[in-house]
Amino acid sequence: MLVDPAYPDVQSDERLVSVTAEMLRLQTEIQDADWEGRDATVLRQKFKRLNSKLFEGVNYESCF
Repeated sequence: MLVDPAYPDVQSDERLVSVTAEMLRLQTEIQDADWEGRDATVLRQKFKRLNSKLFEGVNYESCF
């Protein structure tokens, strides 16, 4: 017996975030913080963590 999935594909699953899209969002936020003179250390750490996940082959990360 097969169970129908809650979401038809990965892109429409609200519980997952694309690592690439999140990296692009963080990159913009880091550039804005640098431009405005705000501390972007935490953002850079998140970016590095996502970058290492991307190199490991992870394309989607859970939101929970």
